[in-house]
Amino acid sequence: MVVVNPPFPLIGSPELDAIYDLPFTRLPHPKYKKRGVVPAYEMIRHSVTLHRGCFGGCAFCTLSVHQGKFIASRSENSILNEVEAITRMPDFKGHVSDLGGPSANMYCMQGFDLSICARCSRASCLFPSICKNLNTDHKPLTQLYKKAANIPGIKKVTIGSGVRYDMLTGRSPDDSGRFGLEEYTRQLVGHHVSGRLKVAPEHTSDSVLALMRKPSFRLFHQFRKDFDGINRSLGLNQQLIPYFISSHPGSELKDMANLAVETKELGFQLEQVQDFTPTPMTLASVIYYSGIHPFTGERIYTARTKEEKLDQRRFFFWYKNENRSWIQNKLTKIGEDKLVARLLGNQPGRGKKP
Repeated sequence: MVVVNPPFPLIGSPELDAIYDLPFTRLPHPKYKKRGVVPAYEMIRHSVTLHRGCFGGCAFCTLSVHQGKFIASRSENSILNEVEAITRMPDFKGHVSDLGGPSANMYCMQGFDLSICARCSRASCLFPSICKNLNTDHKPLTQLYKKAANIPGIKKVTIGSGVRYDMLTGRSPDDSGRFGLEEYTRQLVGHHVSGRLKVAPEHTSDSVLALMRKPSFRLFHQFRKDFDGINRSLGLNQQLIPYFISSHPGSELKDMANLAVETKELGFQLEQVQDFTPTPMTLASVIYYSGIHPFTGERIYTARTKEEKLDQRRFFFWYKNENRSWIQNKLTKIGEDKLVARLLGNQPGRGKKP
C-alpha cells in the first residue's frame, strides 16, 4: 500500500476511488481469448486513468456530454496504488504508458467558487479565453508524475493522453508561477514524453478554430517554441505530434490550403489527421446538418459530399506525388496561385511525419 500525505489539498472523488479499488484483473474479457492480440488493450494495458470529465467544450466533441463538464478526480493514493499494482503484472517491463484522462492536464481542476460554476452557461471554460474562476493549478499533477516515477519497478512514466497546451501557453507570468505552468511543462517534456507528445490544434484558420471553440494557432507556435527550447536545454530530440481535422463546418478549400502551407513551413508532413464526422449532441453536428450556426443564425459552409471531403483531405498529403498536379490545378481554380510555390516548391519540409 502506497501512503501519501500531499502538502496541498486535493479534490478527490470517493466514488471513483471505490470503483478503481475493485480487484480488476486488468486483462481483456475471456471472450477475446481466441482472437489473439486486442489492439485497444495493447494501447492501455499499462496506463492509469486519473480523472473523468472535460471543460474544454470543443464544438465537435461529445466528451463533456458523456463524462460531464466538471472534473471528477481520483485521489493521489488511489492512483499510486494502481501504478504499484501495474508493477506486479507479469508482462510489465517498467514503462507506464499513460497517466491521463480525456485531456492529460485537467487533474483536480475546478472553479475557485463553485457557486459561480453552478450558474454558468458557458460551453467551454477555455474558449474564447480561460475563465478567471477556473483553477488551472498544475502543481498537483507535477507532483503526481514525480511520485509515480519514483515507485520501485518504474523505469519510465509517459503521458499518452493529449495535452491542452492552451492552459500552458500565453499565460501571464503571475499565472505561470501561481499555477506551476512552466514547472509542469518542463517536467512533462523533460521526463514524460516517449519521443513524441500529442497535442491537438485541429486547424490553423482562426475562423474555423473559433467555430471549433479552440484557441488561435498562434498558441501552437508558442508551445512548439517552448517545447523545442526545453528539448535543446536538456539535450533531447523529441517531436510534437499535432492532430488536425478536415471538413469541419466553416473549413473551405482555401483554409485547408493554408493549413497545408503553414504546417509544411513548420516542418511537418502530417499523418495524424481525421475527417470530420458528425456526432450526436454537438454544436458542430447541428451546423453540419442545418448549415446554420444556431447561436448566430449565420449560414456556414460545410463539406458534405464524398468529393468535397476527399478534396479537403488531400491537402493534408501535399507531399505525395499523386496529389501534386491536382493540388496545383485546384489552387489555381480557387484563386490561390500564390500558395502553389510555397506548398509545392523545391523547399520541402524538414521531414517530420507526425
